[in-house]
Amino acid sequence: FGSSLPDALSLWPAMAMLCSAVRLGGLWRQSMVRCADNTGIVKACIIGLGKNQWGTGATGQRIRVSVRDQTPAYNGPKMPKGIIYRTKMPVRRKDGSHIKFDENAFVVVAKNKAKGTKIKGPVAQEIQHSSKHLAKWIF
Repeated sequence: FGSSLPDALSLWPAMAMLCSAVRLGGLWRQSMVRCADNTGIVKACIIGLGKNQWGTGATGQRIRVSVRDQTPAYNGPKMPKGIIYRTKMPVRRKDGSHIKFDENAFVVVAKNKAKGTKIKGPVAQEIQHSSKHLAKWIF
């Protein structure tokens, strides 16, 4: 193998980090997200990802958040449930295209209905397929 083997081994940690960053994208626990509706929450931290014990959250998955920043008019719970609406991580669609957004955002959900009356910003099409009960409220 000669002298190329030590050079290849010295690049291994950088290559492993690059591959894991591409493979494990999405929203982890303790990721900060913005609220995309008018409930009064400005910023929140993800504390639970649906029924998963470990992993990342993608567009359309249910989450539980801890409210970090809010308007004075907000009087809801400190740990509401929500659905991920937008992610910075590119999402591959069936037609081969990719879509990503500028920020990570969620919408507060209570009793299978959106709690806010308005949704700010664009909404990904994948939300409609992953939460059929909310589709009539969102679209």
